[in-house]
Amino acid sequence: GRGCGPGLGGRLGGDNESAANMGSLMSALTTSCLMAPCIFLMQASGGATVVVIDFERAVADAPGAKDAITKITTFRDEQVKAITAKQKEAQDLESRLRVQGGTLNEAARTKLTQNLETTRTTIQSMGEEAQKKLAELEQQLIAPIEQKTATAVRAYAAEHGVKIVLDASTLQSGLVYVHDTADITTEIIRRIARDLQNPGQQ
Repeated sequence: GRGCGPGLGGRLGGDNESAANMGSLMSALTTSCLMAPCIFLMQASGGATVVVIDFERAVADAPGAKDAITKITTFRDEQVKAITAKQKEAQDLESRLRVQGGTLNEAARTKLTQNLETTRTTIQSMGEEAQKKLAELEQQLIAPIEQKTATAVRAYAAEHGVKIVLDASTLQSGLVYVHDTADITTEIIRRIARDLQNPGQQ
């Protein structure tokens, strides 16, 4: 089977945290929505054949993936823009309190403080909603493609007596040498396209 890590992680939000935490917010939203790479272990009959797949690329290049990724990226960018604008509002309010606080009357200072707290709460809510929606979009649009890719890998392993399939997107530099014939990424992408065109032959 395939054990995958979580998708986009971290809480999206904004409050009275440092600029470093605000940076974490942007990092969480701008992290690619592509899935976490994994390692397949296939038990099949035959020799101890080992092959390699770049699972991340196989999913990204599978039919329908580009449209899915575009939808997620567009939503993510919209949320980043909206949250950034709201953060700027909070910064402006903080600046006004810092610069003008001593000269404002109590009612004006209280109102400004309340506006700042409301803005921070809004940023928090916007971040949490964006994170939730991104997770939903990944589940709706990317997870089915991951499943099709995993199914194609298992079918290939069963047909060719492969016992182990290594994920190059996980191992990266850990793969010292891979012969071209051992890389099945392109073949898996082709199989996914074929299966979509001929669903009855899966």
